[in-house]
Amino acid sequence: MLNADALKQLSQLKTDIRSTKEFAEGQVRGSNGKFGFVTLDDGREAFLPPAEMERVFPGDRVRVSLNDEEKGKLSAELDTLLESELKYLVGQYVQRGQGHFVQPSLPGFTRWIFLPPKGRGKAQPGDFIACTINRHPFKDGRSQARVETVIGKPDMPGIEHAYVVAQHRLPEAFGKAALEQAQDIAGKLESVVSQRQDLSGLGFVTIDAESTRDMDDALAVTARDGGWTLHVAVADPSSLIEPGTPLDKEAFKRAHSQYLPGETLPMLPRDLCEHQFSLLPGELRPVLVLHVDVDSDGSLGESSYEFAAIRSQHKLSYNQVAKFLEGDDSAVPAEQQESLRNLATMAESRTAYRAGHSLMMEDRPDYAIYLNEQRKIARIEKLERNAAQRIVEEAMLAANISMGQKLAELNQGCFSVHLGFRDERMGEVKSLLKEYLPEHAEKDLHQLDNYLALVKYLETHDEPQMQNLLAVLKRMLRPGQLSNTPGAHLGLGLESYATVTSPIRKYNDLHNHRVLRTAVEEEQLPALDDTNVEALQQSLICGRQANRALEQWLYCQFMQDKVGQEFTGKVTQVNGAGIGVRLDANGIDGFVRMNGDKKNPPEFDGKHLTLTHKGQTFRLEQPVTVKVSGVDVDKRRIALEVLESASAQ
Repeated sequence: MLNADALKQLSQLKTDIRSTKEFAEGQVRGSNGKFGFVTLDDGREAFLPPAEMERVFPGDRVRVSLNDEEKGKLSAELDTLLESELKYLVGQYVQRGQGHFVQPSLPGFTRWIFLPPKGRGKAQPGDFIACTINRHPFKDGRSQARVETVIGKPDMPGIEHAYVVAQHRLPEAFGKAALEQAQDIAGKLESVVSQRQDLSGLGFVTIDAESTRDMDDALAVTARDGGWTLHVAVADPSSLIEPGTPLDKEAFKRAHSQYLPGETLPMLPRDLCEHQFSLLPGELRPVLVLHVDVDSDGSLGESSYEFAAIRSQHKLSYNQVAKFLEGDDSAVPAEQQESLRNLATMAESRTAYRAGHSLMMEDRPDYAIYLNEQRKIARIEKLERNAAQRIVEEAMLAANISMGQKLAELNQGCFSVHLGFRDERMGEVKSLLKEYLPEHAEKDLHQLDNYLALVKYLETHDEPQMQNLLAVLKRMLRPGQLSNTPGAHLGLGLESYATVTSPIRKYNDLHNHRVLRTAVEEEQLPALDDTNVEALQQSLICGRQANRALEQWLYCQFMQDKVGQEFTGKVTQVNGAGIGVRLDANGIDGFVRMNGDKKNPPEFDGKHLTLTHKGQTFRLEQPVTVKVSGVDVDKRRIALEVLESASAQ
């Protein structure tokens, strides 16, 4: 037994040792093995050995002591758990001997979590389950979870959808109060429209996909001296759904209608978005009508708006309108033909104007996914955008640009901004430009004019070197985001931009309707604060992640019987491990791994994003022919093998 002096000496020794150590804080990152890493706040990374990794979850925020290893590398020892955000997870119930566990579906998470007898509920081994964490492993490496929901069995039709919805916690059912409010709205519509001017005489018509039911905009175009006037009637839920009501809270939580393969999770109850507010032909509906003058050169002139009522004359499909534009007059009703011709010539003028004054979005194909009775992919069809879709897109852009300007003048609303290159990538951007376009390297590329000049120069020079530079620079851009203050949208080449044309599908559009309405009524509307905007942004990000996760799962199942088949595609990703390729036929992404070739290791150029292997150099957007070499459904991976590629200079 140690005496008091010995204990005091030992305590002092521990204090002395501790004082000589370097401590830092950071976030835990998992790996495919049992080890992990801590990404430190100062940008360094420290290795976390398996024994230490057992005590934390990926994403945990920790304080660690650092040790210098050979070759200047760092290793970490855990000191304090500062924060753990992992409270909920989904996975599969597995049993090994007498042990019962959940195998989580999380990136960088390779271990199982114990399910104690009282935490298993009615779940059975093999079930997909949603769990909460009720014991963190930091103290002794032992973690526990409790089953909250049984999602379903692996062979249940639509299990992929149910699993992804649970994994990303996408809201499905509406609350009782919201549904009661939705029922009340149906009885108020007639009273609202009876007090408004009926603008049906302008000849509005909806143009959507044949399957669309939530029709939120209708179009009419009239000719005038020196150009046209575009009239866009947009469904008006803002006059019947007040801020802070149960429906508003539900819509805010969802942020937007989520379109998953074979399924829609609407922002508003279906009866509202597909019937009461939908601009069904022949039904009188409350609307926000935007009037935008477009001059013959395609420039936007004066614009105004009013809250009115309309009856859409017809529901037209993109295919019908495209056939009419190709010369088939019988494809659309006679009373719509003049307006559609005006729309087509106006859109052509707008396209030419935008090509010279702003930026054009890439015209990439869409892919329609068709599911079978088991809710697996039966087939995928490649959809090239037709002329009708292009002219409707021009009309929506013109309306949103004009209303975005009005919201900017009011200095209130929810704006879509795009701030160009990521700050942390500007060094790489400048380095590339000094090499190829030194005249652009010293300019402030966060300024709209300078960014526009750079991108337009690259878009108009089709030399392989310039096109590769453009592709590389695009990988360094920030994503677009929502903002409660006006700002440039560099991706579109606009000084400001806000959307108002989808208020039954997007909450930011609903909010912008309210701003415009209160401006007319000279009332005050509480602004969306930074916290509100961030919540909307996170909901949008979560929705995109869920959609990608579900598509990748279904894609892997779909490609299982296509191992050995050949496809053409384009390179979409280049890194030190290999290249990502998107297949032309179905839009599915796979990966060609090259770093496993020890005899001929690939040479990766991180600056120019090129990879050279066996005499071939691969670049972004490069056409290639590949073969499907393997599919791992559990890991959601599709492995490809390059057969040939187009030469790239």
